[in-house]
Amino acid sequence: MKLVRSLLLFFFAAVLGSLQAQDIHYTLFNMSPLTLNPANTGAFSGTVRVGGIYRGQWWAVSSERGYNTPSAYADAPIVRGFRDQDWVGVGLSFFQDKSGSLALTTNTSMLSAAYHLGLDKKGESVLTLGLQGGRVNRSLNSQNARLADSWDGSTNIFEDTADPVFTGGTGGGTEPGENDIQTDYFDFRAGLLFRSKFDEFDNIEVGFSTGRINTPEYLFRAGGGNQDFADRPMLLAAHAKYEWKLNDKWSAAPTVLWQSTGGANLFNLQAWAGYDLKPEEKIKLHMGLGYRIGDSAKILAGLDYKDLRVAAAFDLNVSEYRVATDYQGAFEIAAFYIIKVYPDPQIKPAILCPRF
Repeated sequence: MKLVRSLLLFFFAAVLGSLQAQDIHYTLFNMSPLTLNPANTGAFSGTVRVGGIYRGQWWAVSSERGYNTPSAYADAPIVRGFRDQDWVGVGLSFFQDKSGSLALTTNTSMLSAAYHLGLDKKGESVLTLGLQGGRVNRSLNSQNARLADSWDGSTNIFEDTADPVFTGGTGGGTEPGENDIQTDYFDFRAGLLFRSKFDEFDNIEVGFSTGRINTPEYLFRAGGGNQDFADRPMLLAAHAKYEWKLNDKWSAAPTVLWQSTGGANLFNLQAWAGYDLKPEEKIKLHMGLGYRIGDSAKILAGLDYKDLRVAAAFDLNVSEYRVATDYQGAFEIAAFYIIKVYPDPQIKPAILCPRF
């Protein structure tokens, strides 16, 4: 029993250590534009965009105590800039990441703003600078720990653990929960985005962003006055997408995302195809495959109906963890809707610029 408990504690320590270096990421990263790049704020044609995304991961390993990552956002192009082809966008986003029986939870709320600089009078090419800032709260609830010494074989339920790491001892507390940790810090981000449209349909976008520019110091508190400080390293990200029409019905859109923080790198490659099911009703199907290098394969699907887009993704774990996960990685579902409220008479919008 002590050996099992020690192995579990080692596992938790390894997981928590990796989580401190891991950032929230979505397979459907283009469906979460404000977490991808603050320069995406207000980068659409319409009045207001509202959306959300949910990711669930590793249920096969940890049942209902897997990883859950919901997010919601709203943004809008609110006013023209210094020139007719420029505009300003603002946005608000919330996201949470909760994982494991220790309920390691990250809650984040962010405000963002972006200035969209039209590089030509027609609005066919736009360069955007975005800024974002907000507050991050991270916490851990040790009272929900599920360790070997807390299993009661006679009742088949978990009782409170007696391990000193969670009830006192090295943590300094004397009761369950006294060694819970809580920390708050501010996160500031910036991003650049270039978008260009070659004709009525074909377009390209390339973006780069940095997170935690201030490399915030955060504090995990334990009982007995013990304190442990650490710095959150800067997050770097680059993304690109090229979309073009193959024929009257089909289109293609390869995308790529790279993220790096604290020496860890993430590469996401995706190939999307679109099919105009009913062009007169603005109904379009999306489907695709993707691969996160060294981790998982992706099955992707989506649907456009006028100004509504919904999408779903399923990750197949192909890493060394596939035996434990039975190849089940993560599931995502996402949607956004663009609200359009225009004064009469309606005018045909510029190719990339929003209408006010």
